[in-house]
Amino acid sequence: MSKIRDLIFSNGERYPILIEDDGVPNYWVTLYVTEKLRTSHTQSAISNSLAHLVHLQLWESINNRDLVAEFHQGKLLTDEDIYSIRDHCILDTRSLKKWLKSSEKNVVKFASASTASVTPIQRVSNNHAANRLTQIAAFLCFTARTILKTQLIEEKISNDIEAMSKSLLANKPKGSKGKGLATDPNTKAPPPKAFERILSITRESSPDNPFKGEDVKFRNAIIFEVMEATGMRSGEILALQIRDIDFQKGTISVVRRHDAIEDPRKKQPVAKTNERVIPVNKLITNRLREYIMDKRSKIPSARKHPYLFVTHKYGEHHGKPISNSTFVNRVLKPAIAIYPELLEDITRHGFRHNFNYKLSKKIDAVNKAAKENPDIQPINEKKEIQIRKELNGWSSDKTAETYNLRHIREEADRIMKEDMDYWAKRAKKDK
Repeated sequence: MSKIRDLIFSNGERYPILIEDDGVPNYWVTLYVTEKLRTSHTQSAISNSLAHLVHLQLWESINNRDLVAEFHQGKLLTDEDIYSIRDHCILDTRSLKKWLKSSEKNVVKFASASTASVTPIQRVSNNHAANRLTQIAAFLCFTARTILKTQLIEEKISNDIEAMSKSLLANKPKGSKGKGLATDPNTKAPPPKAFERILSITRESSPDNPFKGEDVKFRNAIIFEVMEATGMRSGEILALQIRDIDFQKGTISVVRRHDAIEDPRKKQPVAKTNERVIPVNKLITNRLREYIMDKRSKIPSARKHPYLFVTHKYGEHHGKPISNSTFVNRVLKPAIAIYPELLEDITRHGFRHNFNYKLSKKIDAVNKAAKENPDIQPINEKKEIQIRKELNGWSSDKTAETYNLRHIREEADRIMKEDMDYWAKRAKKDK
């Protein structure tokens, strides 16, 4: 089965590529990425697209099909093919591969035709399946038009390819469009005390600290402190350079540096939102200074690049910038494992929600104080959204509103409870 690999060009560009079992790049996928995705998509977006096309290859393997060869013969997808691909897109790739591996001895490889006692194939969300089908439709339409370009002068061929694409898109599962409690990230976010607990656990002096080595403990403690204080994404944290810290003003700058030549990581962590400057407590910048001067400076290989947080473990990656996989598996997961009952729902993105929840509380406190002190300027809804957008790097008002839902719901519940208590007391008096 094909594998996704990341190349780094001399200009710093990250180029995800699909490699076949023989070690050769897949020609048609590479052509599609180069012509349609390379100039407009980020590394992570291209990688996601490649993963969708790997899922299509899995469909071809299961059904003994070669769509490129069929296109060369002028054969396009039938309605049955489109329905089959649609149903295939709702299945989880890893789960399906696992099921196929356990069913290799079966004559028929379809789960519906097997009576073997195996773990059911997991499904992906409708939104994910719809994204898959969108990318597959774009790739197949591009491939068919390229292969049959000499025949496109015939109106029927061109119309048939267009009809195939439209039929694939028409069969996309209907997503949630971000509405309802099931898709509201705030309903799944851990309570504020969970974040307080993980900060306590990762403090370098904590007896529960799961990390080894004083330098690693210090580094990880600061990473969690910065995430908690700024609401920065993990990719933004890992992409921080020393020059992004203004020790005099007490700020941290989030800078977009896609395809940075100086970054040795194949999967480069980058800022996904707008650039911004975030004010932080002087204690944070003092601890960052201490990390840079007393910990990071001791590693000679760390002087070869400007990235702030580096690997302290001796070996191939000693002194290099922390990778995303290292952050997840060696920083976040060990901390969560100390108290899984409370912390298991904490994710990298959860800190962003918690930051905005605390921001709502601070704004409420300002507005409460403004009622008692005319010298204090209250913060209205419009200004609140602008503050939230600035601190989080968002362009959309809607995104800012989404991250305030938890606080709004909490306030609504409080008001409802007060109203219920009031009428309960009235009912007692009336008796």
